[in-house]
Amino acid sequence: MGPRCSGDDNRTVRVSLLTYAAPVKRRAVFFIGGYDPKSPDAFFKRLEREGERFEALWGVDLSHGEIQQVASDITAQGVKARSQDGDWQVETDFHFHGLDDIVLKDFSASVVQRLARYGRTVLGYFGSGTAFFFARHAWRFFLYFLYPLITLLLALALTLVLGIAAAQSIGFMTGIGVAMIVGGTALWLIRTRTSVLHLADLWSFSHRFALKRRLDMEAKLDRLADTINATLATQKHDEVLLIGHSTGGALMLDAAARCHSRSADYAKHSDRVTILTLGSTALKVGAYPAAQWFRDGLKALFDNTATRWVEYQCLTDAINFYRTNPAILMGLEAPITTHSMKIKHMLTADTYKRIKRNLFRVHYQFVFGNTKRYHYDFPAICFGPTTITARVLDRDRFSNSLTGHNP
Repeated sequence: MGPRCSGDDNRTVRVSLLTYAAPVKRRAVFFIGGYDPKSPDAFFKRLEREGERFEALWGVDLSHGEIQQVASDITAQGVKARSQDGDWQVETDFHFHGLDDIVLKDFSASVVQRLARYGRTVLGYFGSGTAFFFARHAWRFFLYFLYPLITLLLALALTLVLGIAAAQSIGFMTGIGVAMIVGGTALWLIRTRTSVLHLADLWSFSHRFALKRRLDMEAKLDRLADTINATLATQKHDEVLLIGHSTGGALMLDAAARCHSRSADYAKHSDRVTILTLGSTALKVGAYPAAQWFRDGLKALFDNTATRWVEYQCLTDAINFYRTNPAILMGLEAPITTHSMKIKHMLTADTYKRIKRNLFRVHYQFVFGNTKRYHYDFPAICFGPTTITARVLDRDRFSNSLTGHNP
């Protein structure tokens, strides 16, 4: 099953790097991002742009193949990476599982519908005790959870205060008119100038998914699991990475569980599979009491297969559960390694200074290229010659070299 370790304890794991450090010649990557209406074209353009940073930083040449549709919502691109000194070459089949259809569908509802869904979501998270779980284990994430609610309540309070003041000084009907104008303006600003409704929809989506009320998303994950299983059956790849960023962390964990439940052959291929969760918010599903189905699927996966799980967390990013072990908090015994990372060590001083107060830009650094050499490097993980297992067992080596050998 691989080493079971968490946090800095992984430094005490006595597993020979030779067990895992055989160079990767061909890799398959399956990626789910956050709750974002990003099209496949936009995603692969970003991947190519971030790859250019990887090339400049590490002395690598990348060549990107044609983007191909491999399923109704899965696109793939072959990427070849070669070191400029000719020491290694890797082919990566990179698969992007888009959520744009789901997100745009949610966005298309009326503001009233979206706010009503969000109201039920807030009641669900507080009523189930999950919101208090957030506060106990990741207080900054709890504030992120509260942000849409607080913004909407402040807008409502401003509307009522100005409406009542106008009613008392000018007249009742005038007060109603003022309240309608202020409330309408506030909603327009919230909808067009902030991310509040987007985040409200994100939380509504997560809540309904935890309650198994997003059958459209479950159907997408079934298709993804079938595609992963078909790829594993070819036995072409030395390593298969199932990567979930942000909300995609929960979705990719569930996709992996579906790989196991939908194919009797998955277990015999699973020693090549690692789930990689980055800046993950999986606990907003995994810690929800009614999501026992989610935890049961993961228990079956980890109890019966050789699938490993690696999670990267970051203090600077409020949108993750920093310094937690998500498996333990879900009541699972899983082969998980958790790693902390520091974004200021990944970027030049000017770049870090520019982004460090931008909540969402910091969160997306998990899937962007570095401008300084560091043990965590998303393009290096996807396109470099080293397995993720070797990388996490001795992370200091990989701050200097893609292969773990110091120059």
